[in-house]
Amino acid sequence: MSFTFVRKAISLTSLLLRLQAADENPRNLIIWLVTYVIKETTQSIVRSTSFKSKQNASEVKKELSFLESPISYASVNEQTDVEQQLKSLTLSDNCIDDDECVLKKKLFNQKLSHNDSNSEPVIRLKDFQHILELYNFSKDFQNFHLEAELTGFEDSGFYLKWVDDTHCLAVFSSNDEANRALAQISGLFMKARKINDASLASKLKIARSPGDWTMPYKKRPVTTSSTARRLISNHLGIVPTKIKSPEETMKEEQDKALLREARARAEAIRQAQKSLWEDE
Repeated sequence: MSFTFVRKAISLTSLLLRLQAADENPRNLIIWLVTYVIKETTQSIVRSTSFKSKQNASEVKKELSFLESPISYASVNEQTDVEQQLKSLTLSDNCIDDDECVLKKKLFNQKLSHNDSNSEPVIRLKDFQHILELYNFSKDFQNFHLEAELTGFEDSGFYLKWVDDTHCLAVFSSNDEANRALAQISGLFMKARKINDASLASKLKIARSPGDWTMPYKKRPVTTSSTARRLISNHLGIVPTKIKSPEETMKEEQDKALLREARARAEAIRQAQKSLWEDE
C-alpha cells in the first residue's frame, strides 16, 4: 500500500510541475491535487481494512473447518476415553516393588462410604460384653424406671446411656455383672440383650467413640470431708477450740475407718495385679 501511494504521489508531482510550466493557474492545480490525494488515501484505507477483514474471516473459517473435521472429533473422543480410563484406574495395595505396581480397575458406583448409616459398624464385640442394651419399654420411661429393674447392682455400680426413646445402654462394672443383670431382668416392663444382638443404632453409638465404652463402670472410691476441713482450717489458721461431741468423735472415727479400708482395698488390688504380671 505505501509503495503504490508513493508512486502515485511522484506521478502527481511531475504532472503538477508540467502543468505549472504550461502557465496553468497554480491555485486550481493545488486544490485538485489535495482533493485527489485525500480521495486516494481514503480508498487505500478502505481497501486495507477490507483485506484484513477477509484475512481474519479466512483464518476463522480454517479453524472452524479443523474443528468440524472427523480427525479433530476423533482426537477429542480419544482424549475423553483416555481420561475416563485414567479415572477408573487406581493403584492396588499389592505392589511387586517400588517401581512396578499392579493397576486395579474399580467402579466408583460400587464404593461404599464408611459413614453409611445402613451398614453394620465394625467393632470388637468382645470388648463390650460388660454392656447390655435395654429395649422394648415405654417411651415414657426415665432413668428411675430402668434403675428399678436393676435393683441389687448398687454396690458394684452401673450407669445408663440413652440411645433413643426406646433403647438404652447399661454399662456394668464387669462381664459377670452384666450376665447376672441379664438373667435377673424379668422382661415384663423391659427386655435386655447382649451387645452382639443389639440394635444398629446402639452399635453405631458405640462405634462413634469406642474408647469411651471399653472401660467398665468403676465406682467412685469412698471419700470423707474431714481431710478437706482440716486442710482449709490449716490454710486459714483456724484453731479448733470447740469441744467435740461424742457423735462427732464417732463420725470421725468411722470416716478414718472407711479411709483405711479403702486404702487396704486399693493396695490389695495393686498387689494382685503385680503378682499377675509376674506370673505371666
